[in-house]
Amino acid sequence: MQTILVTGATGSQGRPVVEGLLEAGYGVRMLARHPERAGDLTARGAEAAPGDLGDVEAVRTAVRGADGVFLLVPFFADPGAALEYGRHVIDAARDSGVRLIVWNPTGEIPPGPTGNPALDLRRDLLAHLEASGVPHVVLQPTAYLENLLGPWTREEVAEGDTFAYPTPNEVRIQWIATADVATFAVYAFGHPDLAPLNLKISGPERLSGEEVAERFSRALGRKVTFRPMPPREFGERLDRVFPGMGEDVTRAYEMAYTNPEMMSTHVDIDAALAKMPVRLTTVEEWVRQHAGAFSPAVENQTV
Repeated sequence: MQTILVTGATGSQGRPVVEGLLEAGYGVRMLARHPERAGDLTARGAEAAPGDLGDVEAVRTAVRGADGVFLLVPFFADPGAALEYGRHVIDAARDSGVRLIVWNPTGEIPPGPTGNPALDLRRDLLAHLEASGVPHVVLQPTAYLENLLGPWTREEVAEGDTFAYPTPNEVRIQWIATADVATFAVYAFGHPDLAPLNLKISGPERLSGEEVAERFSRALGRKVTFRPMPPREFGERLDRVFPGMGEDVTRAYEMAYTNPEMMSTHVDIDAALAKMPVRLTTVEEWVRQHAGAFSPAVENQTV
C-alpha cells in the first residue's frame, strides 16, 4: 500500500484530500501542527505526524518513507515564510526519493511577475519544484465554492435571500468545490505517469453572478437574487475574519469593475478532463450539499 504525506491536512482544502486518499485505499500520513484536530481522521486510519512546515527536521521525518506528497502551503502566511515552507517539503521529498508531488498552489500561478508577493511566491515555488527533479503534478484551481460559506456571502443568502459577491454581473467564474480539487489530486497519485503536468482546473460551469443566484434558488427552493457587493464593503468584511487582508483584496476586486473579462476565469475544463477524467460538482449540487449553512437558523460562521 502506498503512503501519501498530506500537508495542511486538517484545513478545509487538505482534509478532503485525506478523506479521498483513505477511501481510495492509500495509507495517509498527515503533517499536523495541531494533531488533536485530526482525531476523526486518525480514527479512520490516517497517521498524524506532529510538526510544523517551518521545522526542517519535522518535515524530513514526516516525508521519510512516503511514496507521494500532497503539498499545500498556507495562502495567508507571510509570503517569504510560505515559500520557505514549500521548499522544505520539496527538498525533503527530493532527498527521500519521493515518487510524486501533487501541489495545489490554491489558485492560478501568474505567467509573469505581478509585484504581489502572495502571488509571485507561486512562481518562485514552481521554479523550485521544477528544478528539484521530483516528478510532480500541479493543480491550479479557480475560485473555491467554499469561499461562499464566509460571512461576507453566507449571511445575506441566509437572512435576505441575496447572493452578494464583489464582482459585476459581467464577470463569469468557474467555481470549483474543494472536494473536486481533492478528486483531481487522488487521481494524480493513481496515475504518476502524468508527471510532469501543470494543469488549470475548475468546476464544470462558467457563471455570472445572476446565474449563480439562480442555482442557489433552485437548490434552496426559494428566490435568491444577486447583489454586486462593492469591493470596499467586501474588504471590510474580510478584515474582520482575516485582519490585514482587506486592502489588497479590495484593490483586486476593484479591477473586476474596470475590466470584468480580466477577472473572469477561462479554464479549458474539457482539456483538463481529457487528462484527468473525474466527476465535477455543479454549483447547484454544491449548494444542496451545504443547504443547512444557508438556512436563517444557522449562526454566523466562517471558512
